[in-house]
Amino acid sequence: MEVYEALIDIGIKLSSEQNLEKLLDLILKNARYICNADAGSLYLKEGNNLRFVISQTSTLEMEIGEEEFKKLLTPHTLPISNKSIAGWSAKNKGLLNIKDVYKINHTPYCHDKEFDKKTGYRGQSMLTVPMLDRENSLVGVFQLINKRGIDEIIPFTKQDEEVAESLASQAAVAIRNAQLTEELKSAHLETIYMLGRAAEYKDEETGNHIKRVSELSKAIAESLGMDEIFIETIYYASPLHDIGKIGIPDNILTKQTKLMPEEWKVMKNHTVLGYELLKDSPSAIIQVASQVAYTHHERWDGKGYPKGLLGEEIPLSGRIVTLADFFDAVTSERPYRKEPFPMPKTLRLIREDREKHFCPDTTDAFFNVIERIKDIHYSLFDKEK
Repeated sequence: MEVYEALIDIGIKLSSEQNLEKLLDLILKNARYICNADAGSLYLKEGNNLRFVISQTSTLEMEIGEEEFKKLLTPHTLPISNKSIAGWSAKNKGLLNIKDVYKINHTPYCHDKEFDKKTGYRGQSMLTVPMLDRENSLVGVFQLINKRGIDEIIPFTKQDEEVAESLASQAAVAIRNAQLTEELKSAHLETIYMLGRAAEYKDEETGNHIKRVSELSKAIAESLGMDEIFIETIYYASPLHDIGKIGIPDNILTKQTKLMPEEWKVMKNHTVLGYELLKDSPSAIIQVASQVAYTHHERWDGKGYPKGLLGEEIPLSGRIVTLADFFDAVTSERPYRKEPFPMPKTLRLIREDREKHFCPDTTDAFFNVIERIKDIHYSLFDKEK
């Protein structure tokens, strides 16, 4: 009875986790727990293959540490065929309960001993279970390895089979839901990029500018230690920072010489236009985007625009995007500047403007992940060339 109560609790946990990576970790940990398995691995179906996504081994992780264990894992795929244990289970949508994988005889499948050779670990009993959704479509496969007895490895039981199959059904539904959530998020982000690019097209910038600002803002937010909701929100909201440029006349927006005072006054109004465009949305993300559009040209010392906000009067989202946008703007080509600033000059300017243009905490967070910042810049910069 306790086992089936545990299954209910696990089902509740799985249904509430929408992050796919965390969900897969949760599935394998709970499958191992409920069947008392020392180790396990999980594969997801991709086309005609199974893609390895996660492995856990209590014995090895205790011996060498979790981080060292992860270094031993090699990304790989298996064909959905009868040649491997996981492949057979996927192809035939059937469970396999093997007492000792080293004593398999007269079967189309065999045990891959590479992991054992690399690590010194000895796989023995193995329970391989296909994860099938409500339509009986294959989602993936998980394997439980080495059921722990009192002082030895023992075979998995008939009850283990029943429990694992029940958990696999719950896992399949949860994975499908998480995958759908990720697809919807991806579509949402693509829509935001398209909106942001509508302004960038007028400004003769590429779509990679808004992608870089999005990635840079996320990196700074993570470095600041913000929670997942904030990080995700800033990631989705920041691409719309310049959406107000849609309302700026082309002769001003694309002018290749210095703007006259009256023209500059019109240009600065893109912050207000962006805010007005977004502020009435019921979406929490778009609400933050309206703040970002309004405040990403404010300065820590109160000398920015449109309101001259000072210090923490500027919302954190605006402070983050201010730095991300500045960094990307000066290190990228622009119609009004012949050459991008070199990286050393850019970083020197940012350091010099800490507590002037930029929030000190945001600046420190930026430099704490400076290698990641550079990676974002160069990877997306190269793609637009």
